[in-house]
Amino acid sequence: MWNTSHRGETVIAHITDAHVAPHGRCTAVLKHRSVEIFADLVDQLHEAAVQAVLFGGDNIDNRGHGEEDLEAFLQLTQPLGHRWVAQFGNHEAATRRPGRIDKYTFAKAIDGRGIGPHQHDFSTVFGDVRVVGIDTTLVGSPGGFVSPETMRFLARELASAEEQHVVVLGHHPLYPAWAPYALDSWDREYLVANRHVVCSLLASFPRVRAYLCGHHHASRIQRVWGRGQSGGFYHVQTASPAAFPHSARLLTFTDTELRIQALRPKIDGLLEEGAKWVQTGRKSGRYEQLGASPPFLDYLAGAEEDNNLVVQLTPAPDRKPEVLEELR
Repeated sequence: MWNTSHRGETVIAHITDAHVAPHGRCTAVLKHRSVEIFADLVDQLHEAAVQAVLFGGDNIDNRGHGEEDLEAFLQLTQPLGHRWVAQFGNHEAATRRPGRIDKYTFAKAIDGRGIGPHQHDFSTVFGDVRVVGIDTTLVGSPGGFVSPETMRFLARELASAEEQHVVVLGHHPLYPAWAPYALDSWDREYLVANRHVVCSLLASFPRVRAYLCGHHHASRIQRVWGRGQSGGFYHVQTASPAAFPHSARLLTFTDTELRIQALRPKIDGLLEEGAKWVQTGRKSGRYEQLGASPPFLDYLAGAEEDNNLVVQLTPAPDRKPEVLEELR
């Protein structure tokens, strides 16, 4: 049974890149332990005052056993009842072939949990938080893009939102975790291609508190498109629970602050196993091309403020920017 949050609080969990795969193998991502890890997080959510769970894409691995991955994901989420929604990741947007399912099949199976077979964007409310989910995937590509149709949907939802807080859920980052360093291959593989216009839209609405994403399997919290001590929004990139640093997030909204906390699996030895295997992957080798000084594991884990942060919020003004005409 779900706990009741404290009066005036809305608590939301963000879990992305779970890569649920009952037949998964051990790579840089511990897919062979993905079911165990996912189940552990679901159990923890019963102990927290969580009102909603947002699954941010790559919810299933979909590499050879797509139907079974999907079945396992649906079984594992049953204890959450109706208090969860999901968005696509590039693994759900894979080109259909033997052993893989397509976006339509995934969306049809979770119809009513945000997306559906004919609805790839959604808007819903939990407490005093409006969650707007946008599809950032391109079928058959690891990179991201927000279509003109989705941009129009996003603009309409932001303009009509009456809630004090708005959170936008996507899969692909809008801002590089590797800034200020540059790596074109990572830009193409991980970021939303038209991210600048998306950021401009989000920053136009003071009620937008955060953009939640994953995909890169690193932990970062960055304020983007702000001016001085005000404006902009928080770009919250959450790592994968199945790969080092093995984390999800809890976000607690009140009238005056946003508290962001790391949520980690309680499995003995997992962090050490993940640290070993993540250094065998392609990302580890490509990280060396950046010429960055932090060790690779430190880069993925981020600093303390990339995992646990308290943000003081100011009430959003009633006046809303006129941006819809530009997007028609």
